[in-house]
Amino acid sequence: MVVMTLLHLAVRGAAALSLALGAFGLGSTALGVDGPAPVLVGHIDGEINPITARYVDRVVSDGESDNAAAVVFVIDTPGGLIDSTYKITARFLSARVPIVTFVAPAGARAASAGTFITMAGHVAAMAPATNIGAAHPVDSSGGDIQGDLRLKAENDAVAHIVNIAKTRGRNEQWAEDAVRKSVSARVDEAVAMKIVDLQANDVADLLAKIDGRTVTTSAGAMTLATKNAPVIDDGQNPIETLLHFV
Repeated sequence: MVVMTLLHLAVRGAAALSLALGAFGLGSTALGVDGPAPVLVGHIDGEINPITARYVDRVVSDGESDNAAAVVFVIDTPGGLIDSTYKITARFLSARVPIVTFVAPAGARAASAGTFITMAGHVAAMAPATNIGAAHPVDSSGGDIQGDLRLKAENDAVAHIVNIAKTRGRNEQWAEDAVRKSVSARVDEAVAMKIVDLQANDVADLLAKIDGRTVTTSAGAMTLATKNAPVIDDGQNPIETLLHFV
């Protein structure tokens, strides 16, 4: 997880562009669905940055507005910026809709910042041949942080990830070790050590397996009704995609 601020003109302009999305109908699913509550599927791919955080916030807001049965985030990331990571985890922890994090497809990883994000879901799952961990803070070049800032960044990250693990009933000691010792876990280890809740082959398998679970959101306890729910992909709109790669 990188400790730095992303200084880039495109990112500084993201707020104005995000506001413009609503005017053009690009910022929401605008479902208007009758019948069973839908499951929205978002995607967290590549490095975590302010654009990722804005996109995640939009998808969660879509889920809340549409009374979604759940919002699933499919995750494959090497990590990213600490400030953006904390914004994402804070959004998950305060969400009024169930958040399901899913490290997928096979071969994907939730490394560094992805560890925090995955563990912050109300339900956390991993596909076969995936891994999670190695969450020690690093500087913008990927190297060790030097001096007093190293301990400060490490302790702050430990406090945050342990709070997440405690809130979600997950392995607090492993969470701390992921930051302090950069430990990682394969999917089978992650399930056995209660880092995540289950293994699933794909989104359909995941939704079948979590159906009937009860989770507690900021709006209260909710029982997941996901097995036969309509699934709607809530990917990045064209402007979000452009900003992500600028």
